[in-house]
Amino acid sequence: SMFEDDDPLPPGTTSVAKVTCMDVVMGRGSGTQNHCGNVTYRKLVFLNKELYATSSKFDKLKISKAIVRAVREKGGHFLEMKDKLYFDIGDKRAWDKTSQALREGQTEIRKRLEQEEARWKESK
Repeated sequence: SMFEDDDPLPPGTTSVAKVTCMDVVMGRGSGTQNHCGNVTYRKLVFLNKELYATSSKFDKLKISKAIVRAVREKGGHFLEMKDKLYFDIGDKRAWDKTSQALREGQTEIRKRLEQEEARWKESK
């Protein structure tokens, strides 16, 4: 099933030969931000932020894992540069990074949802 917990992929010990648009590249800076794979990943994160904001702690982790799995199923990696070479950071750090990305702007999202709910109740 979608949420089956297979063994997490460990961090890679061999470098990735070529970075593609399926890959998510870690690190700050505009080069990373504008990388095609990161743009797609950010969209995926953005689309799940509302669901994440309203989910239990247990379900929050499922959402992070599902996003990481979606990237991996397309042949993508979560990469970090070390000595000019790219290595996969492994699932555990990828889950953490994804949870971190999903948490950004949560307060605003919750506020907006509460306002929408209040307006909806008023219109009843």
